[in-house]
Amino acid sequence: MYYLLGISITLAFLLIVNMTVAVAASLVWRAISGLVKNISVGTRAKIIFGLRTLPIVAALIFVLAFIVPAYLLHEPDDSGEIVSTKLALIAVLCATGVVIAVFRVFQTWLSTRQLMKNWLGDSTQINIAGVDLPIHRIAHKFPVLAVVGVFRPKIFVAEIVLATLADNELRAAIAHECGHLRAQDNFKRTVLRICRDLVILPVGKGLDLAWAQNAEVVADEFAANEGSHKAIDLASALVKITRIVPDGSTPSLPVGAYIITDREGDIASRVRRLLNFRYGSSQAIPRERRTLVLPPYAWSLGVALLLALHLTDQRLLLTTHKAIEHFVWIIQ
Repeated sequence: MYYLLGISITLAFLLIVNMTVAVAASLVWRAISGLVKNISVGTRAKIIFGLRTLPIVAALIFVLAFIVPAYLLHEPDDSGEIVSTKLALIAVLCATGVVIAVFRVFQTWLSTRQLMKNWLGDSTQINIAGVDLPIHRIAHKFPVLAVVGVFRPKIFVAEIVLATLADNELRAAIAHECGHLRAQDNFKRTVLRICRDLVILPVGKGLDLAWAQNAEVVADEFAANEGSHKAIDLASALVKITRIVPDGSTPSLPVGAYIITDREGDIASRVRRLLNFRYGSSQAIPRERRTLVLPPYAWSLGVALLLALHLTDQRLLLTTHKAIEHFVWIIQ
């Protein structure tokens, strides 16, 4: 019963903290979304991604740094406490969310792998002047121009897109996809999907949508900064591709970044933004300023030192254990 109680308490706090912070993050975004419109779109996308991943990060840190050590160090083996029905229900809900997240990631990996295998089997690798990456041409009724995959992503383009776009427009569109590659957006989409499944509650949809929209604009900016005429070329490519999208059709892609997904997307605002930077007050979209970013090992070392100091302070763990006892008593 000792270990079963400990696992149940750990899962319960993991779910409660995750859901609480997720709701708070959504409320924070609603409050600040209008205030951050004037900052760079790249910074805005990072803020949104941080808010979306904060709940599970905070929950894991809280559970691993406080709940688990407090329970192991201060909970007696013969406390006599049992796993109540309410505690078991909360723990099962958390475990269900974890199982769903793992299953969907595995399912997405299989679907993406199969899709890439099918597309590669029927594709022809082509070289485009001014583009260093290999491009795979496929026959598809939807005007596909997409980066598919996470760890070894590939760029696919439908024959109808090649026939529709001029060379300069095609290079600009591919530069947009390279922007997704540079930002590792497919990996971020997978992380966001995991965060969404672990929350259980349908919260954070506004953050997901806002991140997707900003990620497209970031990729547009990347392409626009590749040359003096790339902004207008990309705007033209977006308009042309939108016109050839079949009515009522949307692409089915497990992990990938399409240049557009349907006719109802936020294409008009993207085109206006690109045209504004080409014909407006500035001739190119300014790149973000470089900021001092500590390498990952520096952050890891800092966290390790803080945890070491925390674990040597028994008063904090004793307080945490008292909170655990109170929580178990409440839900009995």
